[in-house]
Amino acid sequence: MLQRLYLAMTLLGTCAFLVAACSDDTADQADDTAEPATTEPEADDTAEPDEQSEEPAEIEPEETVPPIEATVRVEATPYSPIAAAVHIEATGPVKVSITATADDHEVSTPTTAIARTSHVLPLVGMRQDRTYALAVEITDADGVAVDTLDATFTTGTVPFPLPDFELTIDTDRAQPGITLIEFNPQVAPEGDEGGQPVVGIDEEGEVVWWYRNTGSVGAVRPTPWGTLISHYFPVGIREFDILGNVVGNWQVSPEPPENPVEIRDADALAGIAALFGGNEGDPEALSVKADWVDLTSFHHEAYPMPNGNILAMSTTNHEITPEQRETFCPGDDVPFAITSDVIVEFEPDGTVVRTWDLWDVLDIDEIPGVHLCNTDGLFESVDFRDWTHANSVVYDEARDAILISSRHTNQVIALDHLDSSGPQASVRWILGENGTIPLDGDPPYHQHAVEVEDDGSIVLYDNGNFRPGTTPGDPNNPTYSRAVHYAINDSSDDPADWSATQIWEHVVDDVDGQPVYAFFIGDADQMDNGNIFIIHGGIAPQDGFRHARLIEVDPEGADGGDIVWDLTIGTADAGVTVYRAERLSSLYFGPDWES
Repeated sequence: MLQRLYLAMTLLGTCAFLVAACSDDTADQADDTAEPATTEPEADDTAEPDEQSEEPAEIEPEETVPPIEATVRVEATPYSPIAAAVHIEATGPVKVSITATADDHEVSTPTTAIARTSHVLPLVGMRQDRTYALAVEITDADGVAVDTLDATFTTGTVPFPLPDFELTIDTDRAQPGITLIEFNPQVAPEGDEGGQPVVGIDEEGEVVWWYRNTGSVGAVRPTPWGTLISHYFPVGIREFDILGNVVGNWQVSPEPPENPVEIRDADALAGIAALFGGNEGDPEALSVKADWVDLTSFHHEAYPMPNGNILAMSTTNHEITPEQRETFCPGDDVPFAITSDVIVEFEPDGTVVRTWDLWDVLDIDEIPGVHLCNTDGLFESVDFRDWTHANSVVYDEARDAILISSRHTNQVIALDHLDSSGPQASVRWILGENGTIPLDGDPPYHQHAVEVEDDGSIVLYDNGNFRPGTTPGDPNNPTYSRAVHYAINDSSDDPADWSATQIWEHVVDDVDGQPVYAFFIGDADQMDNGNIFIIHGGIAPQDGFRHARLIEVDPEGADGGDIVWDLTIGTADAGVTVYRAERLSSLYFGPDWES
């Protein structure tokens, strides 16, 4: 954490004291024997200076403030070959901005918000294999120019085989900024044992940002305080700065489980213990535990709340009766338990404030979902069955509600946040299957990434699994995925008046002329300019490979809108999926920078 330095000014004052003396009563009587008083002659104003009776007062010279001096030093960072740490030391408090220029590229930082005598600034947004000339502008606390310092930095090569990010883009209509892509090749490069990377590309498709820690990362998003946060499968959450330095680390269990099958399938978790460690120098993980529920994972998303707490998605396990098992999975003789999702709100020190266990919210007998009999998926095992499979969580400040996407039950659920601590179970409304709020439009199926907008509406990615009337591969009634926007009317004091309305959707054809169908993962975000950024992250195998397509849509166009930014990743030789992506207007955000 950067130290804040303050200057203290001490005001010095002088006090004059008047002293009065009193004489005896006899001192006022005339002394007849005293000599008469004499009067000194007045000074001659015309006399020469050296004839004056007194020397003129000597004027002290004004104290001068020495000019501020500063030095700069540039260092490579341990986690990215295309980023640098710029160290500035000054003899007085200063603000700093940096412009880095290569032959064909320029990067500029904003000015720092606070004047300090010492700064360590991230320099990000540079491209690979270039030498940049740095102009470091130094100003004082009032913004008056002090100096411009020169330096150089040569970037390296990203240590990972990345494709050419060939963009089709309408620069007049697309949202400017850097696109962070959670890049997940289906086959890891030979000899590579690191985790899944996050790549940032600029508007020309050039790589300008890179992050990779151990373990798979997901749902990378900026925080209000100027960092990034993500989960790492299957137990942790990391907060890190834009240079990749981890500044926060939380786990539901600081050590790998002795028996991984108790959480997930053992084969799927082979070698998972090696992914817990992080990089050398990462802060030790803080334990997140609740006294009232046994948490067994962190997964899918972590969300920074306005109050500084963190929302996260966890899991716990519940026993069911033999009769229930026979009803859900006839003939299955394994005495399996049910894994339900638990939303956790915890403070930065790991203290759990409140939880929402979907087991207490939904009735499994009424809404068993469609996956209780599956045993071989990533989140499934023979002994523990994946019931709700929630995959996103956000905080709705206007409603004071928690919004989640429960994929396996085809529901978006709004949970009351309330002020009480401990276990919670109050539901505001449910949209979708067995919903409590009527919907004018098509419900979502196996959706991802619910997002609440400023007007209270929601945008999400509707994968479309098991959409009625559709079949994968059927040329006449193919299954399709879409981005969808719902208006939510829940302002009335009477919930009977509440309703939801579909106000927009977007479906796009894939490379084979059939509508895109991403049977898993995906994302949809409304951006500052009103466009919708859609991540078709796990498009179904075609010719034996999976690929991803990322598009930005201007929703005002015909047929759901015009595509103004288009990127397809993955080939038959190099399949790729993308869990989520994020468009940042700048890599410099948060309170450390002047707006």
